Amino acid sequence: MDIFKDLVLPDIMTLTNAVFGLLAIFAAFSGQIELGFVFVLIAAVADGMDGYLARTISQGPMGEYLDSLADAVSFGVAPSCLIFLGTTVSLRYAAGVFACLYLVCGILRLARFNTKKKTIPDFEGLPITASAVVLSSYALLAPQYIYTWVIFGLVVLLCYLMVSDHPYPKLRGPRAMGAVSILFFSTILSYFLLNSYVWIFSTILFLSLMLYLESPIMRIPRQYYEK
Repeated sequence: MDIFKDLVLPDIMTLTNAVFGLLAIFAAFSGQIELGFVFVLIAAVADGMDGYLARTISQGPMGEYLDSLADAVSFGVAPSCLIFLGTTVSLRYAAGVFACLYLVCGILRLARFNTKKKTIPDFEGLPITASAVVLSSYALLAPQYIYTWVIFGLVVLLCYLMVSDHPYPKLRGPRAMGAVSILFFSTILSYFLLNSYVWIFSTILFLSLMLYLESPIMRIPRQYYEK
């Protein structure tokens, strides 16, 4: 039981991330695809909080390893299950291929991150958390805008960006993190409290992520992310 003594607050948030990733998988197998993607968003919030706490307080001896394991569950396995089980039966085989591709590229992205020096100013390749949020925000759009082949196309794009060496800025500034937090909480709360309006907030979140995806091309100055 000494293992629990090594846990610090950031580790608790990391485990919360993993729990919501598992809940997303449960939701997928229960046929509640939208709820599953909302759980992925909640896991992303927990992931952001554990990173912030680790930088401001401290990180326990298991923190780095816990974080990668939790991310693999919440942003690798869970979205893959939701992609596979959220498609029609006629496209299930294709969905299985794309789901496996997403998981493989996501795990490779995590493995590469763990082998790189943590002092570099940018991420190398799109973070797996951002990839999962892109899929989740798209899946929560109005039904008339959801097309299975668009999701498959997004998966291919995200897989390429995750394993690429394109630089993506780290969101660490209070303004940037505050704006992102508002978008996340608005989308999550609207699903539970004002479900008919969730598409509005998910659209804003999705478009914001699209801008982030284009940041290596647009070359937005890093100070905008650090404010």
